[in-house]
Amino acid sequence: MTGPGPEAGSPLILSFRHLLTESVGVFLDEADMTCAQTADALSELLVTLSRYREEGALLFPTAFLGDDLGAMLELLGGHDPIPIGSGPRTRATIQRALKQCAPLGQGRWWALYLLREAEGLTYGIFRTDPFPLAETPLERLRNAPERGVRVVGVLQLADNIIELRAGGGLVRHVYLSGARIDLEPPSVVLDSLASAVTEQVLPSSREHARGFFRRVLFEVMQSSHGTLVAVLPRERAGSALFVDGILLPRPMDVVALLDRHHATPDGSAASAVRATAQLLRGMMSTDGITVLRADGCILGYNVFVRHPETLARQPAFFGGARRRTFEVLCAALGGELAAAFIRSQDGDVACRRA
Repeated sequence: MTGPGPEAGSPLILSFRHLLTESVGVFLDEADMTCAQTADALSELLVTLSRYREEGALLFPTAFLGDDLGAMLELLGGHDPIPIGSGPRTRATIQRALKQCAPLGQGRWWALYLLREAEGLTYGIFRTDPFPLAETPLERLRNAPERGVRVVGVLQLADNIIELRAGGGLVRHVYLSGARIDLEPPSVVLDSLASAVTEQVLPSSREHARGFFRRVLFEVMQSSHGTLVAVLPRERAGSALFVDGILLPRPMDVVALLDRHHATPDGSAASAVRATAQLLRGMMSTDGITVLRADGCILGYNVFVRHPETLARQPAFFGGARRRTFEVLCAALGGELAAAFIRSQDGDVACRRA
């Protein structure tokens, strides 16, 4: 006779955790960091960071796991490590490390490190360079050509979307809790927008301008506020689409500020770059559309467009007001506009280009 089925005894439990841990274990094998305990602890880090909150506020710390703190800091451009605590390679240690360190790792000033040692894990924070023209630690890891230094980076790209990264181009995008996998990863979308905003910048200035916009845009994406961006071709200073809002009396030439800093990297030039980054973040946190141009200029913010009657009558199909505005912008691609970008309040992002 066969024993009773699951329905006759304890309920059958289905969990994605073991599948995630197995996949993380394979990733660690490829990164030459094989360890079952590490795979379990790293899985906990991914799940917890997917939508991490403290006192109701979303936090976006970047975390790095490795075996040699000195080599990790050299690779990532980190400084002044501060040890905070230690424990076994368990989920409980990961939870404690985040509780104690995540609130310190905001605004690109500090990142969390987890160091594997014989007795378990030690953890703490290290200082990073928040300057808008400096590569972030994760960018440095993305650009690492080899996997010689055993370091793994973890960063929340959007709600329930995590990037798991090692050197040599080893990467996984982990989608949790129903995140849509049919959309492009947020990092790809932001690269597309940064490319559109710098498409008509001189080649000699384009790379550092693209990096500036990419970093500022990523910080904006981590806010809880929805965002719309319209990118105009270089020959335009405005658009017939716009019916209200604030257009600057003179376009703000961001690339000229960046070129000035590269030519004379003094305190004044660096301060201007930082202030411009903060200004753009502020503009993009207002209602309406932030207007940029394909030569890297800022044209305006808090801008609104008129919705055609046919679009206004179909809210169920097009979604909310921000989504309907995005559809208006997309309809003007190739004429009035060079690109349109949306970050919805629930975290979805999209960029369309002419």
